[in-house]
Amino acid sequence: MNEDIFAGQWKQMRGDLKSWWGRLGDDDLERIGGQKDQLIGLVQAKYGYAREHAEQEVDRRLKEFADRSRGMVAGMAAKAQEFGATATTKANAAATAVGGKIGSMANVIRENAPHDGAVASAATAVVDGLESASTYLKEKKLDHLGRDFTALVRSYPVQSLLMGIGLGYLLGRRPR
Repeated sequence: MNEDIFAGQWKQMRGDLKSWWGRLGDDDLERIGGQKDQLIGLVQAKYGYAREHAEQEVDRRLKEFADRSRGMVAGMAAKAQEFGATATTKANAAATAVGGKIGSMANVIRENAPHDGAVASAATAVVDGLESASTYLKEKKLDHLGRDFTALVRSYPVQSLLMGIGLGYLLGRRPR
């Protein structure tokens, strides 16, 4: 463990230092203040070790601490990756389910809509849009939706900003 890492993790290490070297008190730890040479000197003085032995002992303990810290970080990263994979699976399942429901709604509208006139043509346009959305959600899943949305915003940044402002305004005005 290099000097910068040692000084940066000093506060986290204090409890471990006390358990490793019980003869070091709080005053000793304050005096050391994250300086490896100071720690080596105090271990040497308190335990009667030769300088080289004290250095080896401190280096061994600091390596254990660093290895344990890396193991915890790797474990947290694995958990986060597992959580992300689970969330993606559930989100994709939900997108497929929503796509199915939208398709069902399109069928209901098609069956109950009038077959002639302006209302019929509006209903047909709505049904076509719903079927398109249903197919999109069933086939492309949620990860594609995010990429497509990002591409849309990049293609039309001003319009996207204005829509976002308008949506924010409408959501802010709704009754609680």
